[in-house]
Amino acid sequence: MARHRYSFVIGVVTAGSLLSACSGEPGPEQASAVLPDRVCWGAAAFTGKELAPLAGNGQKVRDDSPSTFDLPQDNKKTSCTLYVDGDIRFHAGAWRLGPGQDFFWDTQQKQHPDTLDVGNKGLVWDDGAVVALTCKRSDATFELELSLDNGSLPDAPKDPRPYFTGLMKQYHEFATKELGCAP
Repeated sequence: MARHRYSFVIGVVTAGSLLSACSGEPGPEQASAVLPDRVCWGAAAFTGKELAPLAGNGQKVRDDSPSTFDLPQDNKKTSCTLYVDGDIRFHAGAWRLGPGQDFFWDTQQKQHPDTLDVGNKGLVWDDGAVVALTCKRSDATFELELSLDNGSLPDAPKDPRPYFTGLMKQYHEFATKELGCAP
């Protein structure tokens, strides 16, 4: 008799779970991802609120970036990747080249980009943005590329080009300040 009672309870719980999943009510797995206040390089390159349109739904959030934003001569790249439930939802990168070298953006041309008036040159498209600039410091001068990508969430954010333009302007300001580039 006890065995039938447990089967009945399991059946009712399973049926209730299926009905709630089909009802359109968001369950815990459908809730918006909760992002930390500061995202990327431990220095608030971006706020969680700013990146929320890219995060989508999910439970497990991971900011994969070094604790500081730096590009010493022997380490020419740094990046920040925001994961939600194991999927990339945002990526920011920085790449250092020697003075006078140039960046080539052939793959971005397929995205039908608009020009971006940040740095020496820049592009913005529906999935991200990229800029190049010359960083002049007292100890070195080098070329710097900054890039942003939206990751795996389709159709995010709404109005993507103005969104990525604003985010890139902020990232440019953050990077030049952190690296000590002269204005």
